Amino acid sequence: MGLTARVVESPAGLEPIVAEWDALAVAAGRPFSAPAWPLAWWRHLAPAGAALRVLAVEDGDGLAGVVPLYASGRGLATLGAKMAPVEPLAREGIEPAVAAAAAEHLAAGRPRPATVGLRGHESAPEWAALLAGAWPGRAGARVWPELSTAAPRVEFGDGLEAWLAGKSSSFRRDIRRSGRKLEQAGGEFRYATAETLERDVGEFLRLHRLRLVAQGGSNLPAQGVAEMLTAVGAELLPSGRFRLICLDLDGETIAANLLLAAGREVSAWNSGFDDAHREYSPVMQCLLHAIGDAAERGEGSMSLGAGGQDYKYRLADAEDRIASTLVLPRGSTYPLARLRLLPSRVRRLVAGGLSPQAKQRLRRLPHRSARP
Repeated sequence: MGLTARVVESPAGLEPIVAEWDALAVAAGRPFSAPAWPLAWWRHLAPAGAALRVLAVEDGDGLAGVVPLYASGRGLATLGAKMAPVEPLAREGIEPAVAAAAAEHLAAGRPRPATVGLRGHESAPEWAALLAGAWPGRAGARVWPELSTAAPRVEFGDGLEAWLAGKSSSFRRDIRRSGRKLEQAGGEFRYATAETLERDVGEFLRLHRLRLVAQGGSNLPAQGVAEMLTAVGAELLPSGRFRLICLDLDGETIAANLLLAAGREVSAWNSGFDDAHREYSPVMQCLLHAIGDAAERGEGSMSLGAGGQDYKYRLADAEDRIASTLVLPRGSTYPLARLRLLPSRVRRLVAGGLSPQAKQRLRRLPHRSARP
């Protein structure tokens, strides 16, 4: 297979392949890997001094795969991966060939990267292993696992009612009770539109940060996130793939949940709510509304995002994981790269532990190992 890789170093240079890149994400069912998310992150949240380094792998039929990276010092990392799992993409069945073309191009670069950071679902192709296995030279490269985080999933391919029928009677009773209370109080769901987008993004972030005050605050950057999300929304709203659900009560937004879609997959990103209205289970009600809407659209599954929070396991039918991994080329930079990684690896492994409640629920769920 005649694949060639090239590096694109500017957003303008990416314009000719954006549509094909997006089509790869839709075919793979990877909402955050579509170009709208990582390119908005690059425009509004890229680290100072970083340089765009997107690998486009092509053949006679066009774009065969993409590895969306940026350079910071001697390290390469995935665009936007700190905010969501942005993964390399390829046409189905040719992932090893795409990885081989990308590894060859990366190894030939000057300066040669000391690390290549990736973050993605364990149900996706093992891109770190593919890149490391194809790294040219006798020494090759090593895969260095970092943080792995639970990502509970909801499978509703047979429709909302069939999915609900499979849940426990106590779950159905609880969510119907809180749903009736919310309806009687006058609560209404709506989606952000082009006209309300900027305001709704602002309310979503306000509620998100409000929810986390007691837990030490949100880990989202203080600046640039609203602009990034507004840009993503402007790009994906026309196709219905940007879904910011707002729950309004008495003229105020009391909860919001942001999801992206691609193919038959929906992925929840983050949520927020006003704790004064906890009696209505607002985040759970938003997610249930999103599941029902997605089922009506013919979609079949939803990732509830990184994190093993207990409320997610009340909804979940299956379990995926989101893993951060480094590819370390062996060579002159290898010993120093390993030494620098050891302290952060210990901290991340400790921080990535699941709660006892999440571990208990996880034992009852099937592990999702197949690609969606």
